[in-house]
Amino acid sequence: METLVQYFTNNIGTDKIWTAFLLLAIYYILKKEPFKVFAHFSDKREKELELAKALLESEKLSKEANEFLREHLEKTAFRRYYGIHADSEMRSALLKFYKQYQRQIGWYDLRRSYTNIKLDGAKITAHLSWFDHALRWMVTGMCYMIGAYALFVMVYTILVVGTANKAQFFALTAAALVLLLATVFFSSMNWAYHSTRLVISIAEKERREIDASDSIDPVDKTKKANPPG
Repeated sequence: METLVQYFTNNIGTDKIWTAFLLLAIYYILKKEPFKVFAHFSDKREKELELAKALLESEKLSKEANEFLREHLEKTAFRRYYGIHADSEMRSALLKFYKQYQRQIGWYDLRRSYTNIKLDGAKITAHLSWFDHALRWMVTGMCYMIGAYALFVMVYTILVVGTANKAQFFALTAAALVLLLATVFFSSMNWAYHSTRLVISIAEKERREIDASDSIDPVDKTKKANPPG
């Protein structure tokens, strides 16, 4: 620590001042042991939940307080298990929607698209704005350009540079791999868009089925429900 302080003092008026600040910040974070801090807050939340459960089971609170605690515990459990922070009505609709269409959609899709999901009565629906569509094509175009450039670098490295200059060969190969990783990272920005499109597709299909069912003549419904013979 004394060495860091001396380095900071010696370079306080030079262009290395930001390096000194960075070193002090790293030392401070390591000194505070961030994992222990995280564990402390995690234990604190667990104790709060245990206290809430104990209060709820004691039945010593008012009806309103019990309902509040029950909603808090259910919301916390739902967020932990499904990764979605939702109220009671939304939770019920999401569970029903997933149960009905679980072969077509997963909870990861519902998590990614949750910011675009709305309730239409008791039914799940979703919406994409013009900005969402524009951003999707911007990200897609960027991924194609970065990916194409990464492939160009790899081909150039193999065909032109070769292994004669090993330093340049490994440097360009590493750069190409970084560019490919960047392509994967940027493409992940479109996952929410595609998940929302899936929710919209399923919701529209459900709505068409309901409309078709409502348009059937009551006599036909009775015949289908009670076939002759």
